[in-house]
Amino acid sequence: MTMLERDLQNLHERILQATPDARLSLQPELAEMIAQMDLAGEHVPAAIRDLCEELTCAAIEAQFDNLPI
Repeated sequence: MTMLERDLQNLHERILQATPDARLSLQPELAEMIAQMDLAGEHVPAAIRDLCEELTCAAIEAQFDNLPI
């Protein structure tokens, strides 16, 4: 297991254990780590990519929750 894979696994565990608000705050870190692994040619599990997409969508949706009607 490479250092990036180990770091990704640790971050994934932190996200799963975090509160919903804390999860959203960890999304940029997750996206960056996925990008680093892609650049290094390392495999990123589909479940982690799906989690990143889910968090990205949730962050975007959260921005619209504060818009006045």
